[in-house]
Amino acid sequence: MSASLFNSSVILLNIEAQNADEALVILAKKLHAEGYVKDTFIQAILDREAEFSTGLPGFGRGVAIPHADPCFVNTSVLAVATLKNPVQFRMMGNHDELIDVEVMFMLALKESHSHMSVLQSLMDVIQNESLLTQIKEAATPEALYALMSAHIA
Repeated sequence: MSASLFNSSVILLNIEAQNADEALVILAKKLHAEGYVKDTFIQAILDREAEFSTGLPGFGRGVAIPHADPCFVNTSVLAVATLKNPVQFRMMGNHDELIDVEVMFMLALKESHSHMSVLQSLMDVIQNESLLTQIKEAATPEALYALMSAHIA
């Protein structure tokens, strides 16, 4: 994954959402407003989350990695949002289990083949407790951008 996948314009800190769907819509709308995705991306992300949940137990912090098919994407980018208060996502691979998510990494990828390498890089981040804490506690989008750019190859 290259640093070009990051843009501080799609990094949102301490968003306030009542539930997973609201959190997904806030970040997806930001991607749309910045021109990275088509307007259909917002519903596509909700539909995909309903069918294939993306919550993961990070080290001490729940993480979600929502994404939608490349046909809804204009330009590849990785959006990041931290949540002021955790919201519950269903766990990836186990719809019955709920995870309190504090950090969302929303993938908007134009090429489907890049999904696996991006996901692998994100798994490395999720398994790094101190990095996850730094991401959650980043004071500005620029600080979080620098952190992500430095840690994701």
